[in-house]
Amino acid sequence: MRVGLLTTSFPRAPDDPAGSFVLNFARALRSQGLEVQVLAPEPAQPVAGVPEPGICVQWVPYARPRRLARTFYGAGVLDNLRLDPFAWAGIVPFVAMLSAATARSAGRWDAIVSHWVVPCGLVAAACAPSLRHVAVVHSADVHLLGRLPARRWLADRVATSAAAMIFVSEALRARFLGWLSASVLARVAHRTHVCPMGIDPPRALPRRREARERLGLGHGPVALAMSRLVPIKGLDVLVDAAAGSSAQVVIAGEGPERPALERRARARGAAVRFVGPIGGHTKADWLAAADVFVAPSRALRSGRTEGSPTAVLEAMAAGLPVVASRTGGLPDLVRDGRDGLLVEPDDPVALARAINWLVGDVEIRKRMGRSARRRASAHAWTALAPWLAALVRGDGPA
Repeated sequence: MRVGLLTTSFPRAPDDPAGSFVLNFARALRSQGLEVQVLAPEPAQPVAGVPEPGICVQWVPYARPRRLARTFYGAGVLDNLRLDPFAWAGIVPFVAMLSAATARSAGRWDAIVSHWVVPCGLVAAACAPSLRHVAVVHSADVHLLGRLPARRWLADRVATSAAAMIFVSEALRARFLGWLSASVLARVAHRTHVCPMGIDPPRALPRRREARERLGLGHGPVALAMSRLVPIKGLDVLVDAAAGSSAQVVIAGEGPERPALERRARARGAAVRFVGPIGGHTKADWLAAADVFVAPSRALRSGRTEGSPTAVLEAMAAGLPVVASRTGGLPDLVRDGRDGLLVEPDDPVALARAINWLVGDVEIRKRMGRSARRRASAHAWTALAPWLAALVRGDGPA
């Protein structure tokens, strides 16, 4: 079976975090015998891509000269649009080029998967209406759809075209279904599912002491955060909490907020270490060296909320208890008092208190870490792959 996969983000090289879960989604389908052709935005710079047997990647050009391709990757589409006025210039050309590429390829596909319903789900509905369509819905596209004047019509269009819809959190599903007309809702509600994107649990982490030696850490507790450095992640709150925390705070990742976060940490005299993007053995070392994982995400004034960050599941799979904000899809992942602690967003005092409580009680930390690991195991790609392939093939429950 041949599957087309439309996306606005895809890894440009090994260890590239951009759209890594989309690649892993494709790998999950491939593990079940499906062939996958990916259509993704062409990056500004030539890339070798990630060669994968049974997964063909076609980079869709949308800007010339190529260096003007500034809409995707980097900080993410919504933050690119917020920070760079020229990023808007790529929206219409990309939709047009993706539509043309989809129309050319649809005759060779047996089904189509869209990641991000705006624009990919809409393109799938318009350009491949006869194919079985599975739409995967994330936080950014729900937010963008909610700001469009024709959101009900567009939501109805995607929902009626999709044989199945996968939402990464219950909050996103509820919001999307609330936009549907009554007649469409009655027809499609049973075809919607909630499932965060999966992870590949670490087979074996390095020993804690050895990892700490490689990373230049002492014996004190470490609170780790891994994410893009953008406003929705709430890392400024974590920096403020670090000033009142007994743990050294480590922030891994890159993004436009890094200079401001570093200045904020210096101004508060907070023990925050910025280590940039991490992957592979370095990520394994940090997960082994940390005592607690922190996800201080917030709801933005625009109404955008967090989805279900795969970094949280990766930390849970490594046996780390999580301190997370009670916002977006995070309460779906972290059960308060069992896998970690939930605090109100934008509250650095509560965040510091929760971190201090966990790093100060070894037994509770270990108990929650074991619970977190068990919970994360259900979200392994190996566990999700048969179900995902059945949805795409149409031989399982819709």
